[in-house]
Amino acid sequence: MSAKKASPFTQKLTAINQEMSQQFNKKHSRSLRVASASGALNFLVGSGKLVLGLLSLSLITCVSAFYTFGMASGKYMILRGSLKPLETQFRYYRYSGIILIITSLLYSAYSLHLLIDPVTTTYDMNVALIIATFTFIEIGLGIRGVIVELKNHSLLIHGLKMINLASALVSLVLTQTAILSFSDSQTSLHPTANGLFGVLMGFCSAFLGCLMLIRIHRLEKKQATKKQAPK
Repeated sequence: MSAKKASPFTQKLTAINQEMSQQFNKKHSRSLRVASASGALNFLVGSGKLVLGLLSLSLITCVSAFYTFGMASGKYMILRGSLKPLETQFRYYRYSGIILIITSLLYSAYSLHLLIDPVTTTYDMNVALIIATFTFIEIGLGIRGVIVELKNHSLLIHGLKMINLASALVSLVLTQTAILSFSDSQTSLHPTANGLFGVLMGFCSAFLGCLMLIRIHRLEKKQATKKQAPK
């Protein structure tokens, strides 16, 4: 029986892993390989949430899934940039920051819609538990990614930490939604609570993206000053 062919996304990440092993020192290469595996797992978690959202007809779960895909794309940008010259790394880092800002603001816009036009979300008990499991996995991945590389201040690892933290923040919203669906009290307030929390977490995540753009602007300015300095 032939082995199942890997998806194009997985093949890309595998190719990046091989190139990173050749170009970076052992510690830095390990960090980026872990990030590569994390991106692939994010993609799988997002796919799982999308399937659950479609099966349960839950728009908020589908929106959360697309946010996860956006974060996986941001990680992929950073990993691709890690193989490029420094100036190109700056560009990929900026792309990741822009992706983070756009996806976070879109998520906030959807959450704001929940405040304006509340829709109560209800889940079957089993579906709610599965959704909570997926979101806890994503939160765990995000927090672990931040803690493990806490002392690593390199540009690309910093970008990965920002994306991991943003993923964890937004995943808290879906976790709250799943948990509140268990409650029978004050159900009319659930959409408002979910919407308000979603707007807050979305703006916090967008702020992380803005910090990335500010950081890269300063680094580019510093790099330009070095080039202009007399040798």
